[in-house]
Amino acid sequence: MNSTALWKERFRHFLQEVRTYSKYVFNDHLKFIFVFIIGAGAYYYQQWLQTLTPSFPTALIMAVLLGLVLTAGSIQTLLKEADLVYLLPVEEKLKPYFTKAFLFTFMIQLYIIAIVAAALAPLYFQQMKQTGAAYIWIVIAFVIVKAWNLFVAWEKSFLTDQNIQRADWFIRFILNVLFVYFLVERTSVMFIGGIILLMVLYLAIMHQMVKGKPLNWEYLISEEGKKMMLLYRIANMFVDVPALKERVARRKWLDFILSMIGEKRTYLYLYTRTFLRSGNYFGLYVRLLALGGVILYFIPFLYGRFIVSLIFLYLIGYQLLTLWKHHRMKIWLDLYPVGGEEKKKDFLTLLNAILITGSIIFTIIFLLATKDFMMTGILLVVSIVFSIGFVYQYGAKRIERLN
Repeated sequence: MNSTALWKERFRHFLQEVRTYSKYVFNDHLKFIFVFIIGAGAYYYQQWLQTLTPSFPTALIMAVLLGLVLTAGSIQTLLKEADLVYLLPVEEKLKPYFTKAFLFTFMIQLYIIAIVAAALAPLYFQQMKQTGAAYIWIVIAFVIVKAWNLFVAWEKSFLTDQNIQRADWFIRFILNVLFVYFLVERTSVMFIGGIILLMVLYLAIMHQMVKGKPLNWEYLISEEGKKMMLLYRIANMFVDVPALKERVARRKWLDFILSMIGEKRTYLYLYTRTFLRSGNYFGLYVRLLALGGVILYFIPFLYGRFIVSLIFLYLIGYQLLTLWKHHRMKIWLDLYPVGGEEKKKDFLTLLNAILITGSIIFTIIFLLATKDFMMTGILLVVSIVFSIGFVYQYGAKRIERLN
């Protein structure tokens, strides 16, 4: 059993999947949106920093955020369900495989830590009045603590008691938060040393608990499945993913919407029912509305709120265009005595209703945030015009290309 060759094959297949789906996720449209959001976010972040007072709890905020980052994550093993049968008998020969899995996971986590540390750096420099060299040493400490978290997470993969697994996350989160807080606040070395000692002791206890136990293969495969499903769901917002199992939610409380559709609007009923119950369309819609609404409410600049509203309407419309192809493999739809133009008309009607509903929700949030009735009216008109233009200009041409 060549475990190194097995890892190389699994890793090659994983990279191939990531490359395949990433070219759809990071298309030209969304690249522009992401760049704009990052640029606008950086600008408003800098403006927000200027409003902070010395009493702002910088260390606590950084401790909680970095505590979550340091605690989150488990080893990316790239295991598959069949491995429970075929690899279980050769578990003792898989040490090189899992070593490479650990190093791969650690490298991914380094990128995440670097991004979060870079985002928090302006806050740290302004509030803590420290040098860049001091912050670099702090980030290096974060990297070491992240390695400790991954070691503990690996030891946890030998356990079968779910209560212990849940308690482990909470214990590590508390230790991580305290470590980051004491480090940022530059408290006594004794406090920091005490936390480090507790971390070492906790790892030793975990190692002693799992000594001689076999791997919990069901847990590892389940965790890997969750990671891959997350990747597939993100990619499924942009392209069909064969490996993603379709999910259906009843959502009986939304049946009143279906009751308002006339019997002659066959495809309008079908697409509305699909939007409300199948896949992740409705959940995606709600999440984008919630995220856009929060940003819209807290952005301090009037025109920034206008831009955020239109950007999220665009994102909602663009993501929901995939609904058009949802039933393309169902042959029985050809039995409907309804032409292609009627199908297209019904789909665009639904998409337009969804975007106009989003426009109204964003407008209400805008009014609550600004109390400016005149600008609220302007935003409502602009949003509705944008929605109609997106649906019947861009959307209509887009679904023609999808055909």
